[in-house]
Amino acid sequence: MPEMLEPPRRRLWRRLLGGTEMFARRLGRAPLQTRAHALGRQGEELAYWALRDHGYTIVARNLRLRVPNGELDLVAFEGTPPELVFIEVKTLAHEGQFLAEDAVDHAKRAQLVRLARAWRRRRHYAGPYRFDMVVVYGADQIRPRIHLHRRAFSENGLKTAHA
Repeated sequence: MPEMLEPPRRRLWRRLLGGTEMFARRLGRAPLQTRAHALGRQGEELAYWALRDHGYTIVARNLRLRVPNGELDLVAFEGTPPELVFIEVKTLAHEGQFLAEDAVDHAKRAQLVRLARAWRRRRHYAGPYRFDMVVVYGADQIRPRIHLHRRAFSENGLKTAHA
């Protein structure tokens, strides 16, 4: 059963950062983004702050690895003793016929496992770790819904925990 997270409170520096993005757009200097990319970016930002407020210590965001090729959305430590957590963030505009959790299929889970192995190997990390998933519905709305799936899947057999 997913855990509901409280949406993060608006922070002053986030408002200021949003203002600089608006200023850059007006000058024609902002990067072009599709609506889907912008929504995904908002969802990742909400997930980042919600997890921080929930006690996670984020150590990497949008970490791109060349070998194997891919990206880890969030890497964090949580709990006592600290456990390494690889977090996949999925964002949808609204809850509907399809669940965002279903977008993390067997192939995506296998890719995340390969990326996590590479990250752990490069940092000589041999401690405990797990894979969580954060699903954000309505990231561009006033009250987005944020669901945390702890241990969403495991490396052994890539079994999903929510199914």
